[in-house]
Amino acid sequence: MRACVLLSIVLLTLSAQAQTVLFTETFDGTPAFALNTADQGGVTNSLDNTWLINSAYAGGSGSVVCLGFPLPFTVPGTPAQPGGITNANGNYLHITSVAAQNSGVLSCCFLAADGLCASQASHFARMTTDVATGAEEISLSFWWLCAGGTNNYGEVYYSTNSGSSWNVINTPIAQYRNQGNWVQQSITLPAFSNQATLRFGFRFFNGTTLSAQDPAFAVDDVRITAAGAVPNSIATGALAGSAYCQGAQLSVPYTALGTYIGGNIFSAQLSDASGSFAAPTVIGTLASTVSGSISCTIPALAPPGTGYRIRVVSSDPVTVGSANAVDITITAAPYAGPDDQVTLCKNSGIYDLLQFMPGASTCGGWTGPGGAPFSGQLNTATDLGGVFTYTTNCPGGCPQDAATLTVVLLNPANAGNDVSAALCSNGTPPSLISYVNGGDLTGIFYYQGSTIPPDFSVPGTYALDYVVFGTAPCTNDTADFLFTVNAAANAGTSSSVTVCQNDPVTPLIDFLGGSPQTNGTWTGPTGQNVPSVFNPAVGPAGLYTHTVAGTPPCGQAQAFVAIVIDPCQGVGEATAAQPMRWLGQEGDAHNVEFDAQARSIDVVDARGRVVLTHAGPFAAGRQSLVMHGLSSGSYVLRVTMMDGFAALRIAHQAR
Repeated sequence: MRACVLLSIVLLTLSAQAQTVLFTETFDGTPAFALNTADQGGVTNSLDNTWLINSAYAGGSGSVVCLGFPLPFTVPGTPAQPGGITNANGNYLHITSVAAQNSGVLSCCFLAADGLCASQASHFARMTTDVATGAEEISLSFWWLCAGGTNNYGEVYYSTNSGSSWNVINTPIAQYRNQGNWVQQSITLPAFSNQATLRFGFRFFNGTTLSAQDPAFAVDDVRITAAGAVPNSIATGALAGSAYCQGAQLSVPYTALGTYIGGNIFSAQLSDASGSFAAPTVIGTLASTVSGSISCTIPALAPPGTGYRIRVVSSDPVTVGSANAVDITITAAPYAGPDDQVTLCKNSGIYDLLQFMPGASTCGGWTGPGGAPFSGQLNTATDLGGVFTYTTNCPGGCPQDAATLTVVLLNPANAGNDVSAALCSNGTPPSLISYVNGGDLTGIFYYQGSTIPPDFSVPGTYALDYVVFGTAPCTNDTADFLFTVNAAANAGTSSSVTVCQNDPVTPLIDFLGGSPQTNGTWTGPTGQNVPSVFNPAVGPAGLYTHTVAGTPPCGQAQAFVAIVIDPCQGVGEATAAQPMRWLGQEGDAHNVEFDAQARSIDVVDARGRVVLTHAGPFAAGRQSLVMHGLSSGSYVLRVTMMDGFAALRIAHQAR
């Protein structure tokens, strides 16, 4: 006997281990059930009862108007769920009367149990996904309760064609009622085996009655299992259509048999236009371990064609599913291009804006930044930047598209006009930027590739480039600057000269220093023009001006010669005794001794010119006469005495 018991336990354990869960619904997440459908004559918007999913278990009271009179009612609490239910006392699927909802009671109840004025009605809730069984022994299990009545009960249905038609299940229970507490039901029928599109539904029938009890029909923890291990396979279901536009949204249903590991990803793959999956394109994914539907998008740039197919593959374990059964046609959809931004340079030409919308359909039109129609040809000299909108208007049934292009217009670099300018070699070094003519003042001057300017004090011609740098895509702009530096006029160095009245005619320019230009003009002491030569015999003495005109912008230059005319009559005959003696030279001075008082002393050169005068009077005795600035040579001191004049020859050595 013990051996039989142990064998039974082992067999039960092996059976449980070999069981494969194909579908589970605990109603705690997004449910795979549609509520209040029209299947099997179900009402979709009943005023009496409705299917709900919530976690309400508390009862309550309220009233319902029946035959024109308010009728009070009391709803008992829905019994708590046992521990065998996944997430016990969480969300569950159940019928609730509309009157109870209006009174704030959301637990499991129905109007026939709460009042007398309920119309006969059928309420249907069903699975929204297919389950592929692929095995011989398939079971449906669920927890339920329903007190109901003879005319108020629940039913269970199955469909093998995705819910197109339904079959009621009468074994082992035909009508689910007379059960006020939660119990588990398991159903195994041959009709469930080896089905590709198996679904289940629950129906609550509420007939007219004078005897009915809450709670109404409630369901939780729905499972579909296979008795043994099911090989992994994926079948792609029928699509809602066979023709799609590029970029269209679609849902790809699939049925997954077998066991998939947590973290598995189901991916919908699109073939090429010939139906080949040699290089498939993933158009949607879903993290799941069971059958379902994948939200997908046809690629916007998928080539139009008529032979596309879709299949679903899994990642863990890797399983390649079968493709859908019908070829798919992909139609070219209007495409306005990507939203984008482009930066252009003002005054750079006319641009067709469509060139900046790669791949865009040409059957469309533009609106400008203010919303007014725009030609699409942007003239950078006259149009403003901003947001331009391109909207397609293409034939066919695909949705139109729109995209925006933001155009940024930059001011071009402007170096201004070419410049030619003249400078003077003795002028103030020029501010180059002040010569820019009509251009931006942000540029840089280059001379022979360097930013160091030339020496404008040296006469010559200098070519410079003025470069204003542009911000991309604007290019740099250059202006040519040509500076001609003219030599300053040179009239020579001013001087003072003493000439003898009997000297020969001499060019006035010979009296100037500093290598003066010879093309100047002369004016005399009274401002009149005079010849460029000076005749001491006719004079006159005075200030002579030498003027040399400058080449613009150089001004004229002037130098002056102060001419003194000396009769140069020599020393003359001495009329006084020789009352003086030369004692020699010390530095620039000569020591002279006088025997008597002298009034003045003139220094006369060898030509007889008075080159220096020492005004007296000089007392008798030793005197020092400074002769600085005189050249070396022999000189005569002509001394004016009280009784005439005397002469003394000396030798001078310039220091």
